[in-house]
Amino acid sequence: MDAKLKQRLTGAVILTSLAIILLPLLLDGTEGDRARIATDIPAPPKIDLEDITVQDVMRKIEQMEKASEARLPKEVVDETNYEAAPDHILDRNQLPVNWSLQLGSFQKEDNATRLRAQLRDQNYRSYILHANTNDGEIYRVFVGPSSSKETLVEMNQEIEAKLKLKGRIVRYRIEDDREQLGG
Repeated sequence: MDAKLKQRLTGAVILTSLAIILLPLLLDGTEGDRARIATDIPAPPKIDLEDITVQDVMRKIEQMEKASEARLPKEVVDETNYEAAPDHILDRNQLPVNWSLQLGSFQKEDNATRLRAQLRDQNYRSYILHANTNDGEIYRVFVGPSSSKETLVEMNQEIEAKLKLKGRIVRYRIEDDREQLGG
């Protein structure tokens, strides 16, 4: 091997060894930085499962639900008749007054679902509300909602011409959505 090549390889090995030893010492930060970072880490919480019971967890969940419920605005029962009211107004709960077109009321879910599918095929936004009454279960089919009664009147005329169904305009309440049939 050539002498110059040996010198170069020896020099490269020495410089690499020094870099491996000295660079971590230079770039590691000060002792104070390392101590500060180590002290900012909080201790893990101590959870002793023997001290926690299911009743404690349930009680805590109930307290959280009550606290959350207390922060919600109180709902005002609004029995105001908005039939003659102008479009785009708010009710006493500061919710928009909207309307839907009720097209059918069925005892069988399949009939309601079939009508909803037929309406959707005609590009009408439709939904079904389920209710338990004294006479049994009822499935009501609606088109809407809309804040404009005039729009629903026009839709009613179109649906009557296309599907031979006559509907009636009723107040849409967002609170009733919990009874909405999925799909």
